[in-house]
Amino acid sequence: MPCRHAHWWLLALFPLIVIAFWPNYLGRLMQAPFALHAHGLTATAWLLLLAGQSWSIHTRRRTWHRMAGLATFVILPLFAAAGPLALQGMALLWRARADPFHATYGARLVIVDMIAGPAVVALVAYAFVNRRDVTKHAAAMLATGLLVLPPIIGRILPALPGFPHGAWTGLGGFWLGFHLAEGLTLAIALWLAARTPAGRPGFGFAAAATIGEMVGYQTIGATKAWEQWIVVFTGIPAIPMALAGGLATATVLLWAWRTVPPRPGRPRPGIAATAVA
Repeated sequence: MPCRHAHWWLLALFPLIVIAFWPNYLGRLMQAPFALHAHGLTATAWLLLLAGQSWSIHTRRRTWHRMAGLATFVILPLFAAAGPLALQGMALLWRARADPFHATYGARLVIVDMIAGPAVVALVAYAFVNRRDVTKHAAAMLATGLLVLPPIIGRILPALPGFPHGAWTGLGGFWLGFHLAEGLTLAIALWLAARTPAGRPGFGFAAAATIGEMVGYQTIGATKAWEQWIVVFTGIPAIPMALAGGLATATVLLWAWRTVPPRPGRPRPGIAATAVA
């Protein structure tokens, strides 16, 4: 099996998540808005699901692995529904100039997350279509975990002793931390793609999404046209937008699941039949 110890690496992210998000979220849970709670809980559930899938298949608990796979139909649509809510909250803070950080980076970070969220869905859909190819399936699923690295590392780096905080590094060193985090994620994705030939589509797509985030941040995210669109985005009703994101994701996952051709001599199984096969 490829990536035999991936679940330990995924679990190792959780202490880093606590450090990264303590100042602005975990340390003030009672004051945080619902959108951040929804995004944080669904993202956490997704990482735990990835770790559980990796552990279960490598310990030959295949039934558990299949059931965890079916849980994707619940967790990922919820994650996709929560994402636009968190993005709209960030956009509203930018529009209101609520604090120097959001006034400076809010609009740019919206485009970064608008790339990352759909990229996760696309990777999982690819993994579903290729779930009979162990390496392609595993690589695509694990590649979704790479896309959570930049927001974690990008928050931790500026807090390290000795990290540059001059004017060229951005407010509080965030600009430099952001690009270093994205660059490290890109390097990891390319390294994994190089050492796992059959898994290159998944890890390569994660690398392409990371490049897209860096380019979008520096180009489109800095334009007046994008800022005007952000103003429009803040006016979209939140609940219909969240429902649309969740429903679209569920539809894509269902299509991807049913796209897998049946094994020779066997009828195409339904979702429930596949889970208990």
